Amino acid sequence: MDGPRLKITAGMRALMDYRKFAGRTRMLILETQYFFDKSWICAAESLGWETAAAPSAMVGDLTRDDIVALFTSVGEFKPDFILASNYAGMDMYGMFSRFFEDVRIPYVSWFTDTPRMILFDRQVYCSHYSVAATWERAYTGHFRELGFEHVFYMPLATDLTLFNGEPAEHCQRPLAFVGTSMIGEVNEAWEKLAPFPHVIQAIHHAFDAGRVTRERFAQGIQAILDVGLFDALSPSERRNVELCIIYEATRRQRADLVRRLAPLGLEVRGDPEWLKVYPRADGPVGYYTDLASYYRNTAVNVNTTSLQMKSAVNQRVFDCPAAGGFLITDAQGDLEELFGPDEVVTYSSLDELNDKATYYLAHPEQRVAVVRRAQRRIGEQHTHAHRLRALEGYLKERYEG
Repeated sequence: MDGPRLKITAGMRALMDYRKFAGRTRMLILETQYFFDKSWICAAESLGWETAAAPSAMVGDLTRDDIVALFTSVGEFKPDFILASNYAGMDMYGMFSRFFEDVRIPYVSWFTDTPRMILFDRQVYCSHYSVAATWERAYTGHFRELGFEHVFYMPLATDLTLFNGEPAEHCQRPLAFVGTSMIGEVNEAWEKLAPFPHVIQAIHHAFDAGRVTRERFAQGIQAILDVGLFDALSPSERRNVELCIIYEATRRQRADLVRRLAPLGLEVRGDPEWLKVYPRADGPVGYYTDLASYYRNTAVNVNTTSLQMKSAVNQRVFDCPAAGGFLITDAQGDLEELFGPDEVVTYSSLDELNDKATYYLAHPEQRVAVVRRAQRRIGEQHTHAHRLRALEGYLKERYEG
């Protein structure tokens, strides 16, 4: 990997020349206040691993203190590998990535958003010690094109210390959806594209023509917009376009879902902008404090998956049943290998969702049976500890010794 490198002194080389995965696994987390951070540490400790954390940044540059803390943690803790979310804290020139290569420490980033908006097509991060873990298989080709040697499929999972509980036949509310309206996000995205009215027009035309699909989005926005228009955009402009398409598609999906289920007494929790769409909306539900109880005390929870996931499933698919809540989710491809057919209830259209919501509202004993089967599967295969154990095996095959 070409580019500027930090000088590795003889003393540092001797300090960092230790065997990887020689004893208890040692994981260094780059903390970004992302909700996975605490769950990773909890899961690693449940596996008997040693853990340490260094502050990082989800967006923007690391501060001087952050950099000092990172290098201090690397030198003192001597991790077997480093784990971060969405390439958090990495500099745009790839200097940190080259440093981890030079000291031979695997750096794993778990991507849970499209990498095109994170890496900007930059080919400066790849080395033998760079691992792209992705929750969506459709982006594997993109990682390969950027030069990543190691790409690891790592679907989402749940934290049973947060989400656990007994399902109930009698609940406080019949039907609910928890999530933001995406109105504020998409309005901001449209504003950023205001200097490019021809791009705005092209995006609206793509929606009207039915070109905004999961399959096309996975290929890239050049599969949705005119190739000439795409080529004329800068990397940051392409990112704004991609964000706008994701937010607008999600806004439409969620608004359509809410309107379709309104006659069944749907309750919506999220941001204040929901009131522009639906009068029975209230504020957010705290992920760490109230969400598990909310899921559990709702007879039927509903889910819809973001455009950026071609076949992957989102966090609700694991969190809701683990908490004891019954969920009806859209029929994503990965569900077939993650759950058995009697462990999850899916829909392929809003009419089907309406019919199934009506049916399961009237059959509480069947809801409970589905939740119990899903909980058994999640406990056996879909916790963060399971994901870390699989990642550990992948890393040991490549870096042990």
